[in-house]
Amino acid sequence: MANGMKIQKTIRCGIIGLTKIKEKLLTEEYENLQKFLHGDKNVKLYSVNKQQALRYYKKIKPNKEYPLSIRKDVIRVEKRNTKITHYWVRIPVAGKRGGIWLPIKPHEDILPEYEICESKVFRNNNRWFIYITVSKYVEVNKVEDRKKIKGYQFGEIRCPVVIAIDIGDKNPITSVELWGHEKKNIQFLGKEIRGIRTKYYWIRKTIGRKKVKHGRKVIKKIGSKESRKVEDILHKITKRIIDRATELKQQGYDPIIVCGDLKYLRKPRKKGEKRSRKLNRIIHSMPTQKITVMLTYKSLWRGINVFIVNEAYTSKTCHKCGSRDTVIKGRYFKCNNCGLEYNRDLNGAINIGNRLFGYMLKSRGRNGPARTPTVDREICGKFQHAMGEHPLFETG
Repeated sequence: MANGMKIQKTIRCGIIGLTKIKEKLLTEEYENLQKFLHGDKNVKLYSVNKQQALRYYKKIKPNKEYPLSIRKDVIRVEKRNTKITHYWVRIPVAGKRGGIWLPIKPHEDILPEYEICESKVFRNNNRWFIYITVSKYVEVNKVEDRKKIKGYQFGEIRCPVVIAIDIGDKNPITSVELWGHEKKNIQFLGKEIRGIRTKYYWIRKTIGRKKVKHGRKVIKKIGSKESRKVEDILHKITKRIIDRATELKQQGYDPIIVCGDLKYLRKPRKKGEKRSRKLNRIIHSMPTQKITVMLTYKSLWRGINVFIVNEAYTSKTCHKCGSRDTVIKGRYFKCNNCGLEYNRDLNGAINIGNRLFGYMLKSRGRNGPARTPTVDREICGKFQHAMGEHPLFETG
């Protein structure tokens, strides 16, 4: 059975090859928006852009530029066979009837089946960009009937292929495919992120100690560079996982991506409680929310099921016998009950995958309620996929 939903994503586009007239019109519209937001209500601004400004921008900060929000019913995107570019966008401005057509270079193709939604134009270092929001209708197969699951045979039931993901600090993504007792395609992804964060932390610290002139601006610039590098790596590694899930889907399976809920990872500090400054910095700089959001919208965009489950005790519990009498040192995991020696992150990922089926693996054939309930919550307000009531996904 398929469950349909509308999914949105943003396509980043650079505005290129502007003529002097078009650049002048665009600059006037953009700068007049800034004047309008900062109190000058008599500036020449296109009426729809003025309505959007009143709708979106309630609190205005001084010395900050705000993007030009373009309503979906007045923006138009066309594909043309021109030398300069294949894509053109029309946006409304006050100085030109019918708006101006701008050549754009998107980071990926804008397909005809996409619906163009509200988009934003902004300026950065004298370069122009437009972020076009697109949406499409996707169908995600709901796992309601075990006989209809396109997966592997396990005992008397058919099970979907589960790609279990543990999100951490040393290995931002630890991924493993669960095929019954067999574990395939184990990956430790994004190790370089921690090195990038450590490098830029020490650069910022050095600038602070030396009291560099305009140090605050330099630190802000460095932070922006660090963020871009980390985000680039996250996009690449999450795409790698989604590509693998898409490959499984094309082979006739029903892959499910499952990762742990890290909502309560950053606990508020209690009065008098001692904390490691280094550990606190590492935990608070982990890009956990970015990873979860990227995995979610990319999965749903391709029609792949994705679930968030309760991650409590998954790193401390032995995936083989279910015991919590364990020893953890760095990435090393040892169970005192059964003697299992394993990678800590991989053990957590396997437990997250097992928890999806409603049990922590103490008896592989057992299909009872979960010892801790699964989590079904909205992610970033836009991406929500309900698990529904089904024996395969029982909650405790």
